[in-house]
Order: sequence, then C-alpha cells, then structure tokens
Amino acid sequence: MQVLASISYTKLKQIGVGQGMNSEVYLADDAQLGGQVAVKEIDKVRFANPTEYFNEAQTMFAAAHDNVVAVQYACQTAKTISLVMPYYAKGSLADRIQSCPIQLGEVQRIAQAVLAGLAHIHLAGFIHFDVKPSNVLFSNTNRPMVADFGQSRAISSNGVVTVPELYMDAQPPETISTAVATQLADIYHTGLLMYRALNGDPFFKSQLPADPASLMARIANGKFPDRKMFMPHVPPRLRTLVRKALRLNPADRFQSATGMADALSRVDLTLDWSVSMHPSGGLQWQATRPGQCDLVVELIKTGASCETKTFTEAKGEPRRAKCKKDNWRTGLSLSDARAHLSDVFERLAL
Repeated sequence: MQVLASISYTKLKQIGVGQGMNSEVYLADDAQLGGQVAVKEIDKVRFANPTEYFNEAQTMFAAAHDNVVAVQYACQTAKTISLVMPYYAKGSLADRIQSCPIQLGEVQRIAQAVLAGLAHIHLAGFIHFDVKPSNVLFSNTNRPMVADFGQSRAISSNGVVTVPELYMDAQPPETISTAVATQLADIYHTGLLMYRALNGDPFFKSQLPADPASLMARIANGKFPDRKMFMPHVPPRLRTLVRKALRLNPADRFQSATGMADALSRVDLTLDWSVSMHPSGGLQWQATRPGQCDLVVELIKTGASCETKTFTEAKGEPRRAKCKKDNWRTGLSLSDARAHLSDVFERLAL
C-alpha cells in the first residue's frame, strides 16, 4: 500500500559553500524531528530521467556504516531532490587543514576511519569517486565519516566504471586518458586526502599551476602533487605510504582499502607532531612526550630570511635543547630552512 505524506523543513543558512560541484547544502530546522539537520538540495535538471533522482540516497542507504554519513530521508519538490542527513557541528576535514596541517596521529586516525568506510562502500558494490577533505565530516563524538555520494557509481561485473565529472586537482592519473577507473581510484583519493592533511592545504594549493592543461599533464606524469615534497616533520614511513597510494599505475597502489588500513596501522609515530602558525608568519611544531618535556621546533620569518630553533618546554618556559649548534640556524632562505628542518626532525626521532 502506497502512502503519500508531506515533509517540511526550514532552511536556516547555507553551509559548505563552494565545496560541492552540483548541489547546495543547508543547515535546516526540521520541526517534525525536533532538531537541526543538514539538507543537500540537487537540481532535477541534473538528471537524465526521473529514475535517477534518488540514486545517491539509495547508495547511502545501502552503504550504511559507522564511518559513513547516514541519510535520514529523501524527498522532492517540483525542482529539487533533497537528501536529509544529521547535522554535524564539528564540520569537515577541509575546515581543519585550511591554514595548517593537523597532528600526525590525527591524520592516522582519520585515514583509518575513512578506509574503514571505503572498505564497506566497496563491499556494498560502489566506488565513491569523491573522497576529499570537505567530504570527511566529524560526528558529535569526533568520529570521522565519509559523506557525499553524488559522484558514486555502482561497480560493474568487471570492476571497471566510467568516471563521473571530478574536480581537476583530484583527477586520478588513469582517468585522464581512459575515462574509466576501478575502486583503486578511491585509494588514490585517500592518498591525496592524507597528503593534504599531513601538509596543510596552503602547501598543497601552492603547487597548483594556473593553466588547466599543465595541471592535467602534471597529474598524468605523477608530478602533481609533488611526491618528493612534504612538510619536514612528516616521517619517512608515512611519506612512503602516501606515495604508494598515489602511484601512477593503479596496480602499484594498495589493492584494497583494507590493505592500506593494515599498512597504516603498522606505522609507529615516534613523535606525534602538531603544527601551528608562528606569530612571525612561520610555523611552530610541538610534540608531547610521556614523562618528558614537550619538544618544540620553530621556523621564524625575519624579513627575507628565516631562523630555526629547537628546544624543550618545562613549566611553561622554553629551555634550550642539547646540540644547539646542530639545530639552531639563522639567515636561511625558506628552501634552506626546510631542508635543515628535515634533518632536525630526523635527528629528533632517533
């Protein structure tokens, strides 16, 4: 027996502005549920026929998992399809990396959660195709959750899928010449997500060429993002893992989300560095050590040159570290300062 009912919500404000390709997301009040929800509105003109209207909602429903954003209900107006989901006030990963990288251990935790969600999505028979910082949301308990299935596609019998429209800077290399991909495109996107979280979005976006053709050529050749360039505190094992996820040939990547998660779980972080902006416009790194004083490394900008300092903190006051002559430098160019800091972080991890 078919039941027809009415649903209503009041839009309060648009959220995630500029983060979606073909939709708009609003914070809304749902009087029937008695609280705030997130509503994704998609124009019906996007769809070739009405049978496609609720594909995204059906995919989200089929891929229900603790690390996947749930759809509460889907409805339509004369012009739009609406997907109603829980509203998460803690925002997205994009919000957290817009000025600086996040803590190494937090990158590891988030990537593990994303991979758990992707493993379930793949098992349910779908490729997500849009794993990016703005599509990783945090629940009220800070649990990372994969969101936005607007670009997802069902996996065919041979595992190969025609690629949907993607943002240019997130185009997996194999899709540039073939326009088809497998679930290993999601592995590439997870590697790209980790690269951005480990280095911060300013570091990532500074590598973007202005010319779209140049960007496509660099992606196709494995030159964007630069796999040799990382922030100096990122340890070698994490760099190696990200590089493997970003391999040009999909056969050289991790072959499943579970396989990548297993490799990530074996990465032991000797020092869990967090990064913040220094008042000079440079950066400050800090690592908490159980039973010991925190370690602090600073990159200080003084006009056209840079200064580096390394010390421990005790009782709120900085205390100079040993080997000052090896760790403290002045009058460096930015590139020389980064090279020097790579050596500093390597020594501190021993």
